[in-house]
Parts: sequence; structure tokens; C-alpha cells
Amino acid sequence: MTNKEKTPASVSIAVRAADPVSLQGVEVLLRRSEGMTVLAAEQATGADVVLVLANEVTEVVMSWMEAASAMSANPGMRIVLVADRISKPRLARAVRYGLVSILPRAQSGFAEILQAVLNSRAGGAQMPGELLRSVIEELRALLRDTTGSALPGGFESREIEVLRLLADGLDTTEIAAKLNYSERTIKNIIFAVTRRLNLRNRTHAVAYAIRIGAL
Repeated sequence: MTNKEKTPASVSIAVRAADPVSLQGVEVLLRRSEGMTVLAAEQATGADVVLVLANEVTEVVMSWMEAASAMSANPGMRIVLVADRISKPRLARAVRYGLVSILPRAQSGFAEILQAVLNSRAGGAQMPGELLRSVIEELRALLRDTTGSALPGGFESREIEVLRLLADGLDTTEIAAKLNYSERTIKNIIFAVTRRLNLRNRTHAVAYAIRIGAL
């Protein structure tokens, strides 16, 4: 019996873009590319790769990546970002959400984007050296609070802020206004905490944080 050449596994991909023209154009090109399966919005939770296109990474764009991380049913999900501007703190947060590759939008054509998608699916990463150094520095800082000790229970500083305000009796709308985030971002933070720590709900999350001394 002769050995048959293996067919590469299809890469399922969800696309988010700041403008509909970019979204439609990239989706058309991806559908024409061998081995690519473009998922509809309602199927995005199963994506292998989430491709995000934006000129500047705003808090809205960050909420896309945060939601992709929080709602993903695929533990191997990776994010590829094509953007011209992203701040260092947002870059560090994006890495925690699953970002593995970032390409400068003004200098990247579809061929480069497609290669980054394939590389990320295969476990690769692509990031300019200066940005990579920034990520490492920011991540080190995020592992410490202002006293230099590790945050209790492995909570992130933003999670502690949200849980503290929940403990004070604020609802998600009030917390969003106080922290200058969208209400969806606040809900995603709460969802991420409860899922990661296997907690039943936000009340359980607050009680747990109080019990371990995080609040």
C-alpha cells in the first residue's frame, strides 16, 4: 500500500476590522486561500485564529480581543493583529488575551498577513524586537503590585479593581463609567475571572477574593 501525502488541516479564522471595507476584502481573499475556513460571527468561538485589523488599537479594539479570549471554546486560539499603532500597556494586555503576532498595517500585504496566520496556527510568533521587549517589561510589571509583592490569588490589577467595586455595591454600568471602560469589557473581566477560577458567579468571585485577602 502506498503512502498518501497528508492534506494540511484547515485553519478556521474569524476576522474583526475597524471598517467594513477592510473586513469584506480580507474575508474574500481568505476564502480564496487554500486551507482557510472563514467563520461567521456566531461561529467565532471555535476559531483557531482571530485576525484583527485596525489603524490604531483603541479600547474598542482591545474589547474585541478580550471577548475573543473570554468566549473562545478553542484552548489553542491565537490572535494576529495588523495595526499601525498600539500603546505598550495595551500590547501587554493583548498578549494575555492570546496575541502572538503583530504586523504593521502600512507595510503588510495580504501575503504577509496570510503567512502570519499560518505561522501562528503552527505555534509561531511574529513581533518586532522593540515591541517584544516592551511586552516583556510590561508583563513583569503586571505580575507585581505597588509594594513589589505578587498579587494574591493570581488576580490581575484590573480584576481587583472590578471586584473591589462590585464589593462596594456598584453594578457593571457604574463600574464601566468609573473605570472608563465599556460595560462589555467589565462583563468580560468578570466572566474571565469566574471561568478561570471555576467560580459560580460575580458574588462568588467577590467572596473568594475577600477570603484569600485580595480585597
